[in-house]
Amino acid sequence: MTTTLWVEASPKGDAALSSQLAQAYLEGQDYERFSVWGEDVLRFGRDAAIAKFAPLFGESVTDEQQAIWQQVLDEIERVRRFDRLVVSAPMWNWHVPHALKAWIDVIVQPIASFTLNDKGEHVGTLGEGKPLQLILTRSSAYDGRHAELQDFQRPYLEYVFGMLGYQVETLVIEPTTRWTPAEREQMRTEAMASVRALAE
Repeated sequence: MTTTLWVEASPKGDAALSSQLAQAYLEGQDYERFSVWGEDVLRFGRDAAIAKFAPLFGESVTDEQQAIWQQVLDEIERVRRFDRLVVSAPMWNWHVPHALKAWIDVIVQPIASFTLNDKGEHVGTLGEGKPLQLILTRSSAYDGRHAELQDFQRPYLEYVFGMLGYQVETLVIEPTTRWTPAEREQMRTEAMASVRALAE
């Protein structure tokens, strides 16, 4: 049986279009839902950074710092156990929500989730060729019609998860801003049709 981790990046939960689309994509499947906004989600703070770099500089760490670093490694191993990832995320200020970035900062670690080959290129050791589906929403249209709109959401997520060794596929729903209830419902209907077609 394929095991799937759904990484949910919107704090709005079921009220978010990105979350609704992910649920439609995963309908009828077994999956674990993981919100990066949970109060118990590990954060990569000062002590974790000290514990990470201490071996490189021959420095010592406290028991507390070593324990936090072990939590980082444990989170990486938790993610590794899944056969597939689905990441749903809205765009915030041209990028991803900060809680998603903070979680990514936990799982992107040298040796533990990626390494370098003899050419100095990144090689993912976490994804190992497993599939990862991105489901992204943004309120404006980043399709080239407006040159001033900079997209750091899709390129960043595709790059970082690809670097970790995942085979990344992306569905983008844009623009999600509509001015009347009828237009918003039509947009949602079309987006649901797109994600269900993708699931099939």
